[in-house]
Amino acid sequence: MRNLKLSSRAAALAGLLLTAPLATAQSAANDASTAERPTVWAGLGLETIVPFGSLGVSAPVGRVGTLTVAPRLGVDALLLLGPVVSADVLFSGADVGLYGGPSAGLFVAGQGGWRVGGVGGYRSRTRPDLGFFVEGGLRYTVLRDAFTGFVAPPPGQPSEPPHDVTLMSPSLRLGVTYRF
Repeated sequence: MRNLKLSSRAAALAGLLLTAPLATAQSAANDASTAERPTVWAGLGLETIVPFGSLGVSAPVGRVGTLTVAPRLGVDALLLLGPVVSADVLFSGADVGLYGGPSAGLFVAGQGGWRVGGVGGYRSRTRPDLGFFVEGGLRYTVLRDAFTGFVAPPPGQPSEPPHDVTLMSPSLRLGVTYRF
């Protein structure tokens, strides 16, 4: 009788050992479907009152505590102002939910300029690889030599040099994501 108890315990232990890898594999598959992956971001929005289209790519590079760190590089094409090359560092708890972080960009058209600030938003998925996002931002923006003097200088006087435009620039962006 004692051997029978030992055999049933051994069989139960063997069964657990055999099914443990299957449970671990299932858990890993679930983690892989919700883990942060390289993502393409495409959207439309408004920067202050200027409409723009944007395209960017992000990829996770590590973790800080429970947050995933994913730099995003992109281009925003602002109507009348030209392209802005941007870089954001996004912190998020998962591939679905809230995210945010610092943001910087360089205006590459005209006399140039720059912006620095932060972005934050919400993203979700409609399918395993497709999703959407809603994002807001606030940046300090400097447009170099954006305005020249409109009044002709008096004879013999030099013309007024161009002026930089500086402003706090809020933005709103809506778009879609594709995860690799």
